[in-house]
Amino acid sequence: MRATAAALGLLLAGVSARAQSSAGAEAFDFLRLDANARAVGMGGAYTALASDSNALLYNPAGLARVRDSEATFMHNQYAQGVGQQYIGVALKRGLGFQFNYASLGDVPRTTISSPAGTGSRLNISDTSLGAGYGRELSPDLAVGGGAKYFTESLGDTTASGYAVDVGGLYRLPDIKGLMFGASLLNLGPPVKFASTAEKLPTTLRLGAAYAMSLPHNNVTLALDLTKSVLDKVRLGFGAETVIDERFAVRAGFSTRQDAGLGLVFGLGWTGRKVGADYAFTPMGELGSAHRISFTLRWGRSDDPATAKAPAEGSPEASLAKAQAAMNRGDYVAAKAFLFVGMRGLPAGDRRRVRFHERLGSLYLLQKDFRGAVQAYAEGVNLAFADGYSDQSVADSYIGIGLCFTAGRNYPDAERAFRKGLSMGPSPAALELAQAQLKRLKSDPLP
Repeated sequence: MRATAAALGLLLAGVSARAQSSAGAEAFDFLRLDANARAVGMGGAYTALASDSNALLYNPAGLARVRDSEATFMHNQYAQGVGQQYIGVALKRGLGFQFNYASLGDVPRTTISSPAGTGSRLNISDTSLGAGYGRELSPDLAVGGGAKYFTESLGDTTASGYAVDVGGLYRLPDIKGLMFGASLLNLGPPVKFASTAEKLPTTLRLGAAYAMSLPHNNVTLALDLTKSVLDKVRLGFGAETVIDERFAVRAGFSTRQDAGLGLVFGLGWTGRKVGADYAFTPMGELGSAHRISFTLRWGRSDDPATAKAPAEGSPEASLAKAQAAMNRGDYVAAKAFLFVGMRGLPAGDRRRVRFHERLGSLYLLQKDFRGAVQAYAEGVNLAFADGYSDQSVADSYIGIGLCFTAGRNYPDAERAFRKGLSMGPSPAALELAQAQLKRLKSDPLP
């Protein structure tokens, strides 16, 4: 068991095999391993951000805010030949699943009579399977829970057990982009390994994150405090900047890493249906760790194939009536339907983004370009504060580009068009943006 703890300590904190009493030398410590490369690149400060397929590792409440079903596959090539594989799945209905496997390689077999080694070696591996569910109690508050079954093998000796996780997420309705998270992970009874009962690494995580939108990129800052039952309080801090909604640069710091300076770095790319992330962790004399993760997304909520007819009196019905009024040129009625529909939506409801996009289009039709840009921008900021993007956000950027074109601000118009195109706009907006970009290219001063 001491050999297992020491090897897991290497995984978690970068400590040497001699430092078995230091942080990261608990039994079943693989349950605390980071996985997704985005989270690692931000110093593990992910408790308030985990609204994706990695939620079960950090905060199961994040499953409630998964907008598109997704799956993440991660490979971790750690120092000293240690490796880790991870699969996380999150469905739009709030369900999540995870598989985590750590291969710690071979270590020398030692006994009380032969502390320097018996000449043979032991293989160490750990496996965890889990599932969870998250639900929004209000637009600002989400809760979730999960359960996991795990095994730890040391040579021909195996121990297994179970644990549960609980968590919550809260965003301040009056401060866009500010989010808080808390979770209690690995709650369970001691597990008997050979003749010893080993406690689980029950861990409390507290986190905060703030997302802000700048003219040409989005910035997210995150801070986490973690406390495991057999460890001191640990700090994680991370920063991320996303350029054109696609390319991410990250840096972080964590006191969980005893080897090296505790710094981590990361890169990321996000497409409409796929994404990739990379994290690099220098570990001083022990070498370095490299994590690569890939994410697949499907079942977008704006997919026409899954759309249903709106119920009468619903916000969707108001949106449909507003669109019909816009089509026939009745702008007064269209505006009334949009405002009525928005009044029926609580603060933080993601459908507000679509209403703001339609309101911007209405102002654009009326040649009120200032009002259009303001309406589009409000929708984009709402989406960014909630950490997601959809077709409405893409259409909003293209609408902003049309406003800039009308105001003869061609450089910003081109940037807005390209940003909208990169995010998957509607067919009509796609055609408009492509035509405008072609026009600007052939005649820079139309």
